[in-house]
Amino acid sequence: MSNRSTTSRHRLDSALSSLDAAQPVTGAQRLAANAVLDRIVTTEPDATVRRPRHRRILLAAAAGVAAVGAAVALWPGGGGVAYASWTPVPTALTETELQLIGPECRDALDDSPHLDMARANLVLSERRGEYAMLLYRTENPDMAGSCLVHNVPGSDDVDDVKAGAAGGSGPAQVVTGDQFTQGAIADFIDASVTDGAVGDDVAAVTIHAGEFTAEASVHNGRYVVWWPGQAFDRTAQGDLDLIITYDLTLKDGTVVTNAEPTLPS
Repeated sequence: MSNRSTTSRHRLDSALSSLDAAQPVTGAQRLAANAVLDRIVTTEPDATVRRPRHRRILLAAAAGVAAVGAAVALWPGGGGVAYASWTPVPTALTETELQLIGPECRDALDDSPHLDMARANLVLSERRGEYAMLLYRTENPDMAGSCLVHNVPGSDDVDDVKAGAAGGSGPAQVVTGDQFTQGAIADFIDASVTDGAVGDDVAAVTIHAGEFTAEASVHNGRYVVWWPGQAFDRTAQGDLDLIITYDLTLKDGTVVTNAEPTLPS
């Protein structure tokens, strides 16, 4: 096993174990959660219906997700035809696009038992081809809701709405300088999403996940990024191996490769 795989698995195991100090996640619990999720995802939504589809997705616990539980939603495949327009560098959404897409995302996230949408603010948004990503947050508790939406640029059609929320029961972790956090990780059926916080010295975040490299959107101390592939590999033993690595570009031009995120102690 490579040092990178060992480090990735250690980070994932450490994060999972931090979900509830009183109830550590055991191997049996992880296998049971995976089995339940395998049964859940065998039923696909009706692909012939062309209307907004609000799919609430479980998010993986990557950094202190005490309020959600140790469940990881994984679907097979990666880089499907649906995301053929994806671009590794995002573009900004216009105000008109936000007014069109925002209500669909808020509606999809409104029933979340974890994220209080009455207090949540839209903190980041981006477009990659025909798909837009919106990130909503509350700082205390530290909760994030991500929403991936299909919307052809220039059209009024919003469909294939996927949304999920995760976070912790305490206040958001504060990072400084060249530090960054690894937030919740979601698999949205052939697409993965992650977000986190960055210190004042961080100008850009680049993620590598398998064959994909993507530049994150960074603004006001937060980042978000999604790509049409997986964030985890499942080993022969049934474990989950986190395959994400990070590069940081600092404001002085320094590039930090294989940067390690700050995780809860």
